[in-house]
This record gives sequence, structure tokens and C-alpha cells, in this order.
Amino acid sequence: MKTIREFTKNITRDDEYLLRFVLKMSSSDFLLQPEFKISPTKIKQFSTLRKLRARGIPMQYIVGEAWFFGLKFKVNKNVLIPRPESELIVERALAIAEEHQTCSIIDVGTGSGAIAIALANNVNCPVSAIDISTKALAVARANARALKARVKFSKADARKLSKLPKTPHIIITANLPYLSDRRMSRLSAEVKKEPKLALYGGPDGLDLYRIMLRNLFANKNQTVHALLEIDPEQKTKLATFVRRELPKSELIFYPDLHGDIRLAEITF
Repeated sequence: MKTIREFTKNITRDDEYLLRFVLKMSSSDFLLQPEFKISPTKIKQFSTLRKLRARGIPMQYIVGEAWFFGLKFKVNKNVLIPRPESELIVERALAIAEEHQTCSIIDVGTGSGAIAIALANNVNCPVSAIDISTKALAVARANARALKARVKFSKADARKLSKLPKTPHIIITANLPYLSDRRMSRLSAEVKKEPKLALYGGPDGLDLYRIMLRNLFANKNQTVHALLEIDPEQKTKLATFVRRELPKSELIFYPDLHGDIRLAEITF
């Protein structure tokens, strides 16, 4: 049997991650045990996973997990993989919830439940989450159970969101499909493995956001804080829409860690 030292002489970082996953070793244990012998069964398991990675299957789908806001989430092909950029939504929602403690939070298009669960574990106000996909909701509920998060999940269409909790402030978090035709045509092979239902947002990517915001604005009886993840290229179009159709609303854009506009905060 080969040792870790012998087996890892010429492997990539992805390969090392997969090997650690198969061996159920932390990165520190992996480094501290170079003479650990790898059984033929484990090598076979590693080879199977390596072939999946070579086919462009996202690493998170292969290992069945992804980290978000310091928490480990179960993921599979039925949900979008949580990304660090989306943590900006959580950070802003937490800041608003701290300022307006009589509030409710609704996560729209929850997917794996990452945003809703991260919020539920850090606020005292009620958190609910909706998604149109039954399979995605099954993943979200499993994550909430594993992470002991109190979130009310339900199947619903973001385009029909209108009935809101009767609290003075409502925080809407939404990482809805926002990729445009142009962005979809340039997707990497790896991202194409994620569900199209969670990616495509119409010709300019803003279809779902427009419908949701119109419904919320028409039916609001309290202050709504809508936090939307967007493509940096959508800033101007979204601003034009808000000025035209959501009069007297306040709109603020926030950049992600790369300096690109990633979050729109609309208050009305």
C-alpha cells in the first residue's frame, strides 16, 4: 500500500481535497501523517471521484457539501452551490434586523437554505423561506435539521409573493436566478452543471426581481427592506426600474469582496 507521501507527489489541489475527503482527514491530520497507508479500497474510491471531477462536476456536488457563513451545508444537483458573495446578503440582513428588532425575515428562492439558516442562527426574529422546487426544499429542510435552525419552509413562487407577516419591518433576502442571456451563453462547463432553474433570470436577468418587487410594493402595509443579489452589469437597469416603478424608495448598492456591485438594498 502506498503512503500519503508517495501517493501525493504529483497530484493537484483538487485531488488532495478529494483524497482527504475519502480518508476522512482534516487538512492538519493529512499533513501530519505522511506515512499513513492508503488501502486499495480508498484508492478506488478516490479514482471514482477524480473521474467525476474530470467531467466538470463541481467539487461541492461530488463531496455533497459546501461551506457558507461558517456553516457546513448539504448540497446536491437540485440546489445552487452557496457562494461567498452571497454572505453579503446575510451581513446586511443582520445589520437591519439589529436596527429594527420588530421584524420578520423571508428568504425567497432559498435553495439549500443557506441564507435563511445562517440568519436564523443569528437573529431573534422569525425566519421563513420559500422555493418553487420541492427537491430544493427537501435539501433546505435537511440542512435546517442538521444545523438546528428554526426556519419555516414552504413551497411558493417568488412571482406571487404578496402576503407578508404583520411586523413593522419585513426583510426580504433573495438570491433569485439573475443570469441574462449573455451571461448564460458564457457559463463555464462547471456552472452549467448547476440547475438552470436557479440560474436563468430572463433576457436581462431581472425578470423575477421585477415581478416580485412590483407585488411587494403594491401589497405592502409596512416597511420592506429587499436585499437582492445581482450581476454588476444590472445596476443601471435595476436603478431605472426602481425610480420608475417604486417611487420614493431608497436604493443602495454594495460591492462584494472583489469590488463588484453584488447587492441591491431597496427600502420602501
